[in-house]
This record gives sequence, structure tokens and C-alpha cells, in this order.
Amino acid sequence: MKIIKINLKKNPYNIYIGHGILKNIPFYIKNWDLGNLGIILTSPIIYSLYKNSIKKNFPSGRYKIITVADGEKAKSKEQLFYAINKILKLDGWDKRPFILCLGGGTIGDLGGLVAALYKRGIPYIQIPTTLLAQIDASIGGKTAIDLKEAKNILGAFYQPKAVFIDPLFLDTLTLKELKEGMAEAIKYAMIEGKNFFTFLKKNSRGIMELNPPLILKLINTCCRIKAKIVERDEREEKGLRTILNLGHTLAHALEASSKYKKISHGQAVSIGLLYAAGLSLALGKCDKKKVDAVREIIEAFGLPVDISFDYPKLLRAFKYDKKFISGKVRMVLIKDIGNLEITDGIPLKKIEGSLRLFNGKKCRSLAL
Repeated sequence: MKIIKINLKKNPYNIYIGHGILKNIPFYIKNWDLGNLGIILTSPIIYSLYKNSIKKNFPSGRYKIITVADGEKAKSKEQLFYAINKILKLDGWDKRPFILCLGGGTIGDLGGLVAALYKRGIPYIQIPTTLLAQIDASIGGKTAIDLKEAKNILGAFYQPKAVFIDPLFLDTLTLKELKEGMAEAIKYAMIEGKNFFTFLKKNSRGIMELNPPLILKLINTCCRIKAKIVERDEREEKGLRTILNLGHTLAHALEASSKYKKISHGQAVSIGLLYAAGLSLALGKCDKKKVDAVREIIEAFGLPVDISFDYPKLLRAFKYDKKFISGKVRMVLIKDIGNLEITDGIPLKKIEGSLRLFNGKKCRSLAL
């Protein structure tokens, strides 16, 4: 088992990575004395897949199960209050509840926010079951739900007590779900540098076949990158953590403008990464080779490189983004693989022009 420490001043915790570690989680919970009422927040699909393991490792006398909607539907105000009301009915004067988020990124986002709000904060643990959640969403304490106007618009920074990552969960994922996670992995490779970028591209087939050593290296590397960034800027107050938003400005707008139905998060991120590269080229931050490199690695994992969208709806969603300030935009742009730049004050007119050019194209250039 590998252990990655996130050394935060007030809320330090560990990421535990290993095959078959689900059975060890109750031991850690007992030693940490998190409480006497464990709430396992999960989805119907995850519960159906792992029902026997859940019942075996988390006995009903001490743990209760709450299932919420699958996918992005879980991140709604309706599901937020549904989960809170369920916990209220289970809670009592002699109870000390804590939450185990067992599922993908949407379960982790919802469960983390429930934990942050309930009684002004109760402990929670992340047990991510998708590649996307294992390498990204479960780490760093960002919790949120969506509104129809914008993604992740209601949320809080609230760190878990621990993250337990078991690569065996990935065996039940579809090819599409694995690709979702690879969009975030590509983001981390663009942050980290050419060695990891080359590793992903060179081993794309083995990774998608879930070759154990390759998957462990992938998860471990991404977790270490994010842990290092979160340690330096836990609440995104210094601007350092903003680097993790690479590709996500457009991605979140695409998701919101399509009402979270027509495009998945991973697909949106891949488009967002390519758009960021194209915009970087148009603004003179990088050369065309960098855009080509980004497109090629996205295509290597079977992720989309072009999209058509409703321009007015997309622009409205774009303006709701947290990085849109006083008519100007903050975006993470690319100078080179492993050399990014947080650019403030990009005029809206330049964004509007580039989005019109990008609509339905593969972002070979965005002449502004």
C-alpha cells in the first residue's frame, strides 16, 4: 500500500492507495474515533455492484446506507436536502455521525458538501470508485452541487479525514468511464511536464487495458501532483491552486449549457484542454506544436477534439463561471507542456471571438 500525505496546517490527511483496501477502512475509522454512526453515501449502481462487500465490511448495526441519484443528477439541491433529511432521521442524541462517500466524483462532491453543512461540519471519508475521482475529484476538499445556470456554483472547501483508493474498483468501469478519468490525467501531465506526458501517450493502450503497474503509476503520480498543489494553496487564495482549473473554464460552461446531459465531464475537459491550447496559440503564449501535442494525446485516448454548441447558451454559462470577474476572464494558458501561465484580464470580446471560431472545429488555430 502506498501512502501520500497532504500536509495541511489545520486539516492534514493521507491518501491510501492499494488493492483490496476496502476491508481495512473500518479499522482506521475505529482508531480515529470518527463517530458511532457511519453513513455510507452511494449510488444505486455502485451499491448493486458492491452490495456484498459493503455488507461484509460495514455491518448494519454501525453503518447505514443512503443511495442518491447516479451521475451528475446527484449534484442537485434536491439530492442535497434528500441526503440531509435521511441523516436527520437516523441521527439521535447519542449519535455521532460521519460520512463515507463511496462512488464517483459526483458522490464525493455531494457527500463532502453534506458533511460540511450538517451540524456545521461532521467528518467524512472519500472512497472513490472511478478513475476520475481517484486521481482528481476525491482529493483537495472542494465540495459542490450544480444549479442549472452553472456547475459547482454552490460549495465549500471542506477536507476529508482520509482518501482510500482501490484500483480494483476500476475493473467494473466501462471504456467510456475510463476515458472520463484520462481527460483529468492528461491535465495533470500538462501541469507536471514532458516525462509524464510522454508516459501517458506511450502507454495509452496498456492504461486503457488496466495494466496494474501502469494504473498504479498513473494514480500515484496524479495524486502526488494534486497533493503538492493543495498543500501550497488549500483554499485557492494564493492563485497556485488555480492551475488545476486548466481546461475547466470552458468544460464547466459546456456542461451547464447542455444541462449536464449532452456532454460528460471528461469529454468537456478534453475539449476545454484543447481550447486552452488553441487560445494560448492565438494569444502568442505557445507555438502550434504544443496545440498539436495536446490534440494528439487526447485522440490517443479516444476523447473528442471537436464539438458543436449553442453559442448564446454557452456564453451565458461561461459568464457564470467563478473565474469570470468584472467583464474579464482568468484562464490557465499553455506556454509549454509543464509550463503553464495563469492569465488574468482576458477581454470578453477575445473569448467571444475564439469561441465562435472553435464551434464545430478542432482548434487548429484561433486567430483573434
